[in-house]
Amino acid sequence: MDWRPDGAAPPVPVAAAPVVPVDFTVVKRRLGGGGDMEVRDASGGLAFRFVAAAAAGGGGGGGRALLDAAGGVLVTVRSGEVMGEWQAFRGNSLDYKDIIYTAKSISVCSNRNEVHVFMPPRSNFQDTKASYRLIGNTSRRACTIISGDSIVSQTNLLYKLKKVVYSTRKFRVTIYPGNDTLLVMAMVMNFFMEK
Repeated sequence: MDWRPDGAAPPVPVAAAPVVPVDFTVVKRRLGGGGDMEVRDASGGLAFRFVAAAAAGGGGGGGRALLDAAGGVLVTVRSGEVMGEWQAFRGNSLDYKDIIYTAKSISVCSNRNEVHVFMPPRSNFQDTKASYRLIGNTSRRACTIISGDSIVSQTNLLYKLKKVVYSTRKFRVTIYPGNDTLLVMAMVMNFFMEK
């Protein structure tokens, strides 16, 4: 029994955050644009899926949905009124109170894309300081998510030794410790939405 002279209760144990990066593998199921993607954890189990929002019960408004392994809608990303802008909402909601982030494509060229993500309450594009920056190449499945001066997550193709041609249907997502997996997966889905 722990006796404390001031009568205070002993401190509550806190669960330790992972101290190593977490890897997921994303596999595109159908060829061509708009194909659904499955996200598998390190043991090969289904962790998430990226599907068309209409397939997830989100109506005909377009966009993509991030589902959990059981098929529940976690995040819906929809195009904004202006081309190159998106909004992410909790579940199937389109209410402003359920907005997670807004994103805007800053530069798009053949070998480099950049998307800025703004978290509420700073979710307007007049604020020049983005909460996150996504920089990469969608055709090479390369993306680096940056918050301030820190790398939050990176994606890359699954390379194999002595293999000349690499499939773009399979790529890895590495999430560094201390970051929200669900938020990172929603931003990755947003970045690769069109490919």
